[in-house]
Amino acid sequence: MTTAAAPEVPVVEPALPVPDVEEERRLRLADLLEETSPATRRARVEAATRPVLPALEPLLPDGRLPKGAVVEVCGDTNLLLALAAGPAAAAATVWTAVISMPTLGLAAARAYGLPLERLLLVDTPGERWSEIASVLVGACEVVLLDPPVPPRPRELQRLEARLRATGTTLLTTTPWHSAALRLTTGNTVWSGLGDGHGMLRSRTVEVHCTGRGRAARPRTARLLLPDENGSVSTPRTADATGAVPVAGAAVAG
Repeated sequence: MTTAAAPEVPVVEPALPVPDVEEERRLRLADLLEETSPATRRARVEAATRPVLPALEPLLPDGRLPKGAVVEVCGDTNLLLALAAGPAAAAATVWTAVISMPTLGLAAARAYGLPLERLLLVDTPGERWSEIASVLVGACEVVLLDPPVPPRPRELQRLEARLRATGTTLLTTTPWHSAALRLTTGNTVWSGLGDGHGMLRSRTVEVHCTGRGRAARPRTARLLLPDENGSVSTPRTADATGAVPVAGAAVAG
């Protein structure tokens, strides 16, 4: 007896979806536009920086202070306080520490906008200043530092690593080889003194900013530092090539 062979059942392969090339292209383009949009770029900048007072914005790359970096301020306490005031004024959660600066004027700090209730002072840290700075870097968003003794390379490296890990901004008056920004002042003119009488009202100063990377292009701003209110502002009239002319002004070097 012959057994009939079972009929072959054709195997039907499932239909694969046809890629929509145009749709994929549109999605990629949308992602690219989102990634490079002004809003996205601005969000990235704001995440990596801290705000400053409006008069200081033209002086700095992106108009802000870098997080996790060192900013060297050469010998001008007014500029140091003005830079620190921006982050502190922008948010009620920002704390500022001042290390080894016992002559810092608290009245001047308040005039620039630094809230004294969120200001930590360590006047005489001694030789352990770097250890104290490392601790405060973890607790404060901005630290002002004038090392009482010349820092050793290992201390600088350790402190820089802490800054990168915490995102704290360090403002220092000491020369710092790897500083992200360096600010200097010059062409200073005081106003207010007449012919042997009067009171100093404001100081006009030229501030220069250089740095590394995007900050390599020098920037210069003419500022009232301090102005008549004890803060920082832009002169109403200024000669871009020299000092602001003020009748009877006394020049302070």
